[in-house]
Amino acid sequence: MRIDAIAWRRLTWRMSGAGAARGRALRTAIVVEVRADDTRGWGEAAPLPELAHDSLAAAERAIAALAAPFDVDDVATFAASIASPSARFAIETALLDAIARRDGRPLAALLSAEPAQRLAASIVVDDPAAARAAIARGARCLKIKVADGDLARVRAIADAAPGVALRLDANRAWPIEHVRDRLAALADLPIEFVEEPCVAPHRLLGEPLPLPLALDETLAELTDAELATALSSRSLRAVILKPTLLGLHACVALVEQARAAGVAAIVTHALEGPIGTAACAELALAVGGDRAVGLAPHPALDAWQPAVPQLHDTEIVAVERAGLGLAPATVERPLARDASVTMPRRRDRLRVVIAEPTAATVDAIERALDDEVPIALVHAALPADAQARQRAEVERAELPDDAAAILFTSGSTGTPRGVVLSRGALVAAADASAAHLGWHDDDRWLLALSMAHAGGLAIVVRCLAGGRPIVLAEGGFDRARVAERLPQATLASLVPTQLAALLDDPAWRAPATLRAVLLGGAAASDTLLEAAAARGVPFLTTYGMTEALGQVATAPLARAGDPHAPLHALRGVELAAGTRDAPSVIRVRAPMLATRYLDGTPIAPVLVTADLGYLDDTGALHVVGRADDVIITGGENVHPSAVEAVLAATPGIRAACAFGVGHERWGQLVGAAITVEPSFDRARAVAHWQHVLAPHQRPRELAIVAALPVLATGKHDRRAAARLPREPVIYPRP
Repeated sequence: MRIDAIAWRRLTWRMSGAGAARGRALRTAIVVEVRADDTRGWGEAAPLPELAHDSLAAAERAIAALAAPFDVDDVATFAASIASPSARFAIETALLDAIARRDGRPLAALLSAEPAQRLAASIVVDDPAAARAAIARGARCLKIKVADGDLARVRAIADAAPGVALRLDANRAWPIEHVRDRLAALADLPIEFVEEPCVAPHRLLGEPLPLPLALDETLAELTDAELATALSSRSLRAVILKPTLLGLHACVALVEQARAAGVAAIVTHALEGPIGTAACAELALAVGGDRAVGLAPHPALDAWQPAVPQLHDTEIVAVERAGLGLAPATVERPLARDASVTMPRRRDRLRVVIAEPTAATVDAIERALDDEVPIALVHAALPADAQARQRAEVERAELPDDAAAILFTSGSTGTPRGVVLSRGALVAAADASAAHLGWHDDDRWLLALSMAHAGGLAIVVRCLAGGRPIVLAEGGFDRARVAERLPQATLASLVPTQLAALLDDPAWRAPATLRAVLLGGAAASDTLLEAAAARGVPFLTTYGMTEALGQVATAPLARAGDPHAPLHALRGVELAAGTRDAPSVIRVRAPMLATRYLDGTPIAPVLVTADLGYLDDTGALHVVGRADDVIITGGENVHPSAVEAVLAATPGIRAACAFGVGHERWGQLVGAAITVEPSFDRARAVAHWQHVLAPHQRPRELAIVAALPVLATGKHDRRAAARLPREPVIYPRP
């Protein structure tokens, strides 16, 4: 087969975020067109960010490396030579599609001499109502996505679906040491198998289990010997085949192995677009059999409308007929229409991205770093005029040759400043973090912070450098969504307001899969840290700034979850500060320091921060507060963080923000805004403050509000808090 040309484009489309796609808002894919022997075929690469073994950028590089024209004698052998799994699936699909179109027969017929004509489908349901609706449409097999501690919902669905087979997919959310107990608790239900209950589930297959297991993503990680051992286990009921991970021909070979061992083979999708889903359907027809396969319509396709040619038409009979049309979406690269071999990668001077909390932003960052093009990230929550100002500021600046990323500071004490980070600074920051935390083979990092700020971008950079997946909380921080996604992660980064929101649910506990949560961006009160420790959160308090990609000092990993753990400088970082009795501004010398601000003001080699702190005898850093936040009242210095710690520890107070209030006689007085619980007793609180705070530290004006104003970074917005309506606080005479 002579391949004349290969072209591709990226497409991004919105998803409904329901069913198997819940928690997602966007999906991005690379659509590939192969032209061979006057025939065209289409394929699709759409690695799922937190489950795939590669990325969109890696897939695109692999596709771009295929320089046409060239000959393909055997599609299976040629596909096996492509390192990127997603690119392999896309090219393999496109080549088979071209052959099927040329020969005028279904693609499934190229994979099997006797493909099936009809397929049954399992339907993903989230609750009893959805289960009843699916059964009314003819479903006889239901799939339930389960998190850790989610067994009551499974029983409720089982009660609503008598006589229907159930399949559970835990997406590795259960701690491996709890799997047997979880299975035993459900053993009386009509459950065919539990898919991927934990990380490395094949390790459990050496002995009988209360319920059978199924392997999915793990299949791509096993050696040949481990696969053979797994298939020989009586505790393995099925292998779940995702062609986008394994490849079409590899799946066919795996089906033969599984059936020889008496293990069922089930084909499913990974929320691909219509081309990828159609390819999965063709494989399912080729595999045949009478077991339900997971190819029912999924929400990832809800927004598509027919526009681009699809794969060879195949009749798919399920509970509902899958819609396999391809529709227009956000086109990032035009599909080449001439005979050119590939599309050249454009080298820009700068890319400016409105950093939506989506996989598309992660991909944009990765592509910019791969292309060595500076990328400026503008916060999506900013008003349009503020976004325009920052874009204009970046575009008119003269960037240094080593510029890699431009971030804006939070603006907590003034106008946000653009910070220019070099490629070397990004690498140094990732290396220092890895040296402090280490990498485990199963590590996945939750991304619930804005990528327009250092904490969010740092996660992307660390995971790219370490080759580890990101668990993306698409749509930004939402307590329920993040609580659902956390069991899929081993590492996370949160700001105190986010952690407090999780703790607001009395039933929430930190998943056992978490080994560390970097907690930074703002000071965390002792009350919050103690509450987090009681819930099993393995937090590590962290100090950093935009100018160093967020992290320069962190609590030791061995002290995770300890409210009193000290902050130690990361590898290569030198800190200077004052003493306990005389705190002074903190100075940072580090390889991850930014080059300069956008206005040309230099930052490296030493950054003089606006934070006050001191180093103790062990070299540990203690941050007192910001120098520009200090309230000077009657000649006395008051650090807002010290006042906030006392207020937050007062019974009935949930959170507090202290600030200065102008006064003719004293210069400033201490003001405070608080959020309270129903049990809050103002008189008792005032009496407590009078007892524990010096006269100059006591709040003299108070605002009780439903929520404290915060900046986009999650920090308290002191300037906004100071504008809230307040009432005077009267202290009784001693």
